[in-house]
Amino acid sequence: MILNTYIPLRSFINGWSRNKTDTELIFSAVNLMHTFSFEDYGLGLLRRAIGLYEQKMNIHPDNSKQAIPFFRENRRMLVGPEMEMYIISMYENDLVPPYLQMADSPILKISLDYESLAEYCLLENLYLIRCKYDEELSLQTFVKQLEREYDKFFFDEEHTGFTADSRFFSMLCNACMEVKRPEKMEEKEWNVALFRHPSEAEYGFVEGKLTPFISIPVPVNCIKRISLLNKDGDILSFSALASFLQSKGLAPELYLEGLIEE
Repeated sequence: MILNTYIPLRSFINGWSRNKTDTELIFSAVNLMHTFSFEDYGLGLLRRAIGLYEQKMNIHPDNSKQAIPFFRENRRMLVGPEMEMYIISMYENDLVPPYLQMADSPILKISLDYESLAEYCLLENLYLIRCKYDEELSLQTFVKQLEREYDKFFFDEEHTGFTADSRFFSMLCNACMEVKRPEKMEEKEWNVALFRHPSEAEYGFVEGKLTPFISIPVPVNCIKRISLLNKDGDILSFSALASFLQSKGLAPELYLEGLIEE
């Protein structure tokens, strides 16, 4: 299986120039809350699941936990451990994500071998997560998990807390990273994910906005194909990219879509 990810040509070039070896390409895993594709849909389902569980258990509305805040006050960071999610979005199909279709700068599609990537993620303690698009199944999964977790989180006007053995933070993270709208099923999205404290992140500007990210070196042997979107309209960038790959010891005819010898 092949997984496709999309990065600006500039980031691809910088990913090599920042690296000490030509056997790895550095990808930027962006803080999930700062990605173009993030939305609160999964968290909304989790909140609905809390309500469904309370109905099932005949919990009085006055004792409801459905209004628990999921984010810290005035910050786009989940309550719980001071850890943030960083992801690289990948897709099973060749559909270009809508937020990239109007990009002003050249965009590359990097196609990676699933098995090689999965092995690398296992060795590097990274998560390779397949997204879920079945709304009813996600709801029922959350309700089932709440049978164990409901009594392990609490909140009042000033504080939100979990017991030491609570996995509610994991439920919040899964809601953010895994659960997607059913109408986006065709995207078949996966996420390479990791968790880091804010002090461990790097910071740069993306579209003029300060954005936290983590650099992840990925072995070149995971890469199967490199494609320049709209190459016919930007033949100069395509030609320069072929030369750049050659300068890094990578034969363009083995990697670059449009030159690959079948």
